[in-house]
Amino acid sequence: MGSERTGQEELARSLDKALRREDRSLTFYDFDGLASSETRAQFGDQVRSLTHGLKNLGVGPGVVVAVMGATGPELCRLCAAVWCAQGILTVLATPTRLGSLEDFLSQTLGKLTASGAELLVGDPSVVDGLQDLASCPVVGWDSLDSFVFEAKLGDPRLIDNEVSLIQFSSGTTREPQPIMLSAGALLANSRAVLAKFPGGAHSHTSVSWLPLYHDMGLIGGFLMPLLGDAQMVMMAPEVFAARPLTWLEAISKERGTTSSAPNFALAHCAKRIDDDAIRSLDLSSWTIAMVGAEAVRPATLREFAERFSPAGFREKAFSPVYGLAEATLAVTFSPLGEGLKTFSLDDDALSSTGRALSGDRESPSLGLPIDGVEVEIRAQGQALPEDRLGEVFVKGPSLFSGYLGMQGRPGALGADGWLDTGDMGFLHMGELHLYGRRRDILLLDGRNHDPSLVEGAMETIPCLRRCCAFTQEVQTGDKDQLIVLCEVAMSFEGDPEELRKEIVTACYRGSGLIPSAVVLVRSGSLPSTSSGKLRRLESSKAYQSGALELLVGEPVFP
Repeated sequence: MGSERTGQEELARSLDKALRREDRSLTFYDFDGLASSETRAQFGDQVRSLTHGLKNLGVGPGVVVAVMGATGPELCRLCAAVWCAQGILTVLATPTRLGSLEDFLSQTLGKLTASGAELLVGDPSVVDGLQDLASCPVVGWDSLDSFVFEAKLGDPRLIDNEVSLIQFSSGTTREPQPIMLSAGALLANSRAVLAKFPGGAHSHTSVSWLPLYHDMGLIGGFLMPLLGDAQMVMMAPEVFAARPLTWLEAISKERGTTSSAPNFALAHCAKRIDDDAIRSLDLSSWTIAMVGAEAVRPATLREFAERFSPAGFREKAFSPVYGLAEATLAVTFSPLGEGLKTFSLDDDALSSTGRALSGDRESPSLGLPIDGVEVEIRAQGQALPEDRLGEVFVKGPSLFSGYLGMQGRPGALGADGWLDTGDMGFLHMGELHLYGRRRDILLLDGRNHDPSLVEGAMETIPCLRRCCAFTQEVQTGDKDQLIVLCEVAMSFEGDPEELRKEIVTACYRGSGLIPSAVVLVRSGSLPSTSSGKLRRLESSKAYQSGALELLVGEPVFP
């Protein structure tokens, strides 16, 4: 028994083996669209050097190391080195151009404290500002070798659980929570996903711009292709934000076969990239386009497929997926090569009776559970049959060990091993369909409504950047109000009153609902998570407290 390998040892050995291959490369694209490449073995030599340095500092099981910096070779090496040293990794977001420095510092220090980080290592230009504020030692990665650090003893619960990653929840409905993931969970989820790749993951080339502080970026874009011996191409999310064409150029030039993105990224590309640029691309190699992390909108996927079909992109490459940080990454996965599948849904029946009956609104399938994972729909603790709306529960080997410092928190991981995801949805033909976050569901006239349907109804209005829908209780009257907040592009020069009328019309046509108030706010005003997801609860609080920067005047009540 004493010779059995722990999950942390297995993860470290698997990474070390993967980082010795001469026939695999890692390529990084910069802001100018220029690529730099090195073999996996060259990359691995530097990882092993960092691992040795971290171990000399006392990093090992139970020691939490926070890392921070732009996605690039340095940050990727550091992430791998923490795992190879069998420490506990947590990746923190870097400041954004739109956010305030005060908010960034507050959020970062909060996460450092919540994660129990005993060391912060990162890009000197980023971490230097935290030197006098953080409660743990802070060091730039350029001076790591000369830094003297005596690690404290880790929390025994972490060592017992073999935790290798503290991953923060998205924070869409509450403050981000520190999620403890074991090495076993990382390996189980990675192997289940990698097993789906035709021909084996080693025959694929992965291209990713997703941030490493998000599960899709760290696990889906970095760890999985590394363990699967795929060719890897990476770039910082800021590169995509500044010039989305660079992402597609990388797929074209490197013959990328697999790349993931949230819905907004596909919409961004379809709107921002012109026809001449599209004709310069060859996307025929891109056969696995996973779409997740936020609501999947069929219209967006079809628009992207149509716009980029001249470049060889095929709609059947799409594979909508569902996952969450508490399940490491993936929960369900659409069959590869089948493209978008939808179920025609009767919204009135679903919102009033909870039954998924045929209608005229498309509900995208997010696929079947991956190997080893079970999905169950429940109401009041009882499992529901197919085509019944309820709470989504998940069970499997890649679930988290608990929330750090909050092991007794109710409503998450039950004693029976099932996770309450906080999402609403239903199963149809065994495939998962989501209906939104339980806390975000709009209750109007005794019926449930998915806020993303209201928000998506305004996507066709060019001057709107994003919208937020929520309900608000009123002191008088017999029903709640539907409030719609809309971020307006800085370049907007039209009539706000005409824009409000257009929003009301689009909302009614797309969702059958008429907002009680339409509030126009300046672009970038609505609170969002580090990965760009809208925070509806915080947005509603900001509106109610008067903290939002209105575009003009007061909201209009139709």
